Amino acid sequence: MKKTLYLILITSLFISCNNEEMKPTQKDSNLSEQNISKKVAPKVDTSKKIISKEYKFTFQDLENHSTTLHIKDDIYHFSNIRQPIVMIAFFSTWCPPCRGEIPHLSSLQKKFKKNLFIISALVHDDCSDDKLKKFIISQKARFFIANRQKENLKFADFITPKLNLTKEFPMPLMILFVNGKYFTHYEGLMPEEMIESDIKQVLQENK
Repeated sequence: MKKTLYLILITSLFISCNNEEMKPTQKDSNLSEQNISKKVAPKVDTSKKIISKEYKFTFQDLENHSTTLHIKDDIYHFSNIRQPIVMIAFFSTWCPPCRGEIPHLSSLQKKFKKNLFIISALVHDDCSDDKLKKFIISQKARFFIANRQKENLKFADFITPKLNLTKEFPMPLMILFVNGKYFTHYEGLMPEEMIESDIKQVLQENK
């Protein structure tokens, strides 16, 4: 009888110990809560909008006439220019291909004066204003010539990487914009007929 009671007591104590071991401690409970809290994703503020960067370049000629180019989201807006097609041509007076392109640009400006505005931007040139005036007359250049080289080069540094060109880009470099968007560009001396064909294509598509 004593042995039986003794066995029952031992069994009860064993079961009680196992139950205690199975109960989570306060420390274990806290750790579980921490692990759960770590899995909660942080809140993200989606109300903030990405602000597009704006750029501004001013082209000015010898008579202080100017147009300002505003660029935002790859849209090119030229102030004071109503023509839908704008060409910016980088040139130097000492550059033979640049001089060779001048009669073609004058011809294109005359043919498409209602739809085309040409800005010829002088770069990498030590030509004085007086010499540039004589150059314009002798070459019979009949389009807008921007002579503020510092500003012209700022735009060149902006646009050439977009054209996959280095700072030592070929000249003349002519870039065509249509309705505020880049259309195409030409490197070096180009036949007038090629540029004219592109302009006619644009006008046909925008009828």
